[in-house]
Amino acid sequence: MNYSSRTSGIGKGLPLIPYALFTMPYALNKGKNIMKIIIGAPVKGFQLKTVLSQYLADRGHEIIDVGCYETDRFVKYPSIAERVASALREGAAPLAINLCGSGTGAAISINKFSGVLACACESVKTAVLCRVVNDANCLCMGEDIVTESLACEMAEAFIGAAFQDNPNVSPEIREFWKEARDEMIAKGSPAQNREIEML
Repeated sequence: MNYSSRTSGIGKGLPLIPYALFTMPYALNKGKNIMKIIIGAPVKGFQLKTVLSQYLADRGHEIIDVGCYETDRFVKYPSIAERVASALREGAAPLAINLCGSGTGAAISINKFSGVLACACESVKTAVLCRVVNDANCLCMGEDIVTESLACEMAEAFIGAAFQDNPNVSPEIREFWKEARDEMIAKGSPAQNREIEML
């Protein structure tokens, strides 16, 4: 496939874990994780993809853009989602960002593939939590939901956070997080190479 490239534990016997504790890993790791990032969006999401790609590239990340590349025709968002999922499966990058108008379609369409854990997020807090707790490897956002500046902050938080990176959580809860991650990431079928589909 050709890409464009540029350089909480609540339950019986479990304590309530304050959300504030999850901001620590992001604060510690911010700016240290320079990596390749896969990014994709249909027409609705294209502008946000452009802004995020430039923002992350300016901070040293290598952006692997799987489309779309033009906005004159309607693009079917499931085709973009499979391209993002396929790039993750091929090991093109460890993390991805999949965009659309709301973030919902982007998340639903990509989560059907094995090897992908995607979350639609609308805040920095959820972007951090989905990495620390769920080990999500794909951040989904909506161009109509988040501002460009918030999206950039969320992307940086997502990249800077790390799975299980919270010393305030017990080993038992950490082990459960891993168990849940392994169960969820194994579901679905492998993504295939797919062309961008338009109307």
